[in-house]
Amino acid sequence: MQTSRQRDDRRRRVLGEEASPSAASVADDDGAPAAGAAPRARRRGEAAKYGDPGFHGGQPRVGDLVPQSWLALSLWFLAGALFIAGLEALYFYMPRFAAHTTDGAIAAFDLDGEGSLAVWFSSVTLGLAALASLLVFSIRRHRPDDYHGRYRIWLWAAIAWLVMSIDESASLHEGFKEMMSGLAGTRIHGDGSLWWALGYGLVLLAIGGRLVFQFSSCRLALVGFVSAALCLLAAVATQLEALLPQSGARGIMLEEGLEMAGDLLILFSTLVFARFTLLESRGELGASAKPRKKRAAKETAALPAKSAAAADSPAPATAASRPQLRVDSAHASAGQRLSKAERRAMRRSSDRQYD
Repeated sequence: MQTSRQRDDRRRRVLGEEASPSAASVADDDGAPAAGAAPRARRRGEAAKYGDPGFHGGQPRVGDLVPQSWLALSLWFLAGALFIAGLEALYFYMPRFAAHTTDGAIAAFDLDGEGSLAVWFSSVTLGLAALASLLVFSIRRHRPDDYHGRYRIWLWAAIAWLVMSIDESASLHEGFKEMMSGLAGTRIHGDGSLWWALGYGLVLLAIGGRLVFQFSSCRLALVGFVSAALCLLAAVATQLEALLPQSGARGIMLEEGLEMAGDLLILFSTLVFARFTLLESRGELGASAKPRKKRAAKETAALPAKSAAAADSPAPATAASRPQLRVDSAHASAGQRLSKAERRAMRRSSDRQYD
């Protein structure tokens, strides 16, 4: 009796351990906590502060940051264009406002200054363009038909927009201009701004030329990117006094306005292409759905014609309607010749079938 009672106790203990594995993992036979039990308990306690762990599934993903409706993209672009127009108007009327200040200037409205709203706008816009380029890179790298790795150009584009964003705030091009003028011993033209213009031009030409091929699958993004390149090129030409030479405030307004417009168009075209890439990866592009609908309609319309043609065509001859020659199974094996009597019998049977 005592042996059976001990056996039953052992069974109950084993079943209890199987039913609660967490308790067995926390403590061993001596009652000491198992290795790693304390960190797990601490993590569970920290996670309990945020309630249900399932809330992670409702958090927005990186792709959700891309405006996926044309209305949202249009409103963002319109807001940026109105901001640029407002800065231009404030700079135009700045002398009237500056007359009531102690130093005779308003740094926030000065388009030619370093700490102005125009600098902040260009820096933020290019920074957002860099983030959008990284988003496109993270999606395009999973495309299976990109055997040559063309998606890597988006990583270089993100680096270029980031450097341009830092340059807007820190004036890196001014330091590059002075360095090249000192090393070469000449400023080439004017104050030496041609040095940084050439450097920027070579890098952006190499990156922008490959981006054009990427944008070719989305016409709106391609038009926006080409327009951005033209705006930035015109802004550089204005700073080098190739456009409106010695025009004073008008030249500054034209230069800074074109530069801000070019930065805004870079962001807009990148967001449009990011939307295009995101919808393409999900298979939700309307352009690709139309050919599938047309193809399905054509196949549906062709089904009655195929069935009618099949009904009119004569049925193929079956094996039962063809004359068959029977051979005795004893002589059916390959390589065994028939006797003269058997050949005569086969000839007679074939004549009867054809008659």
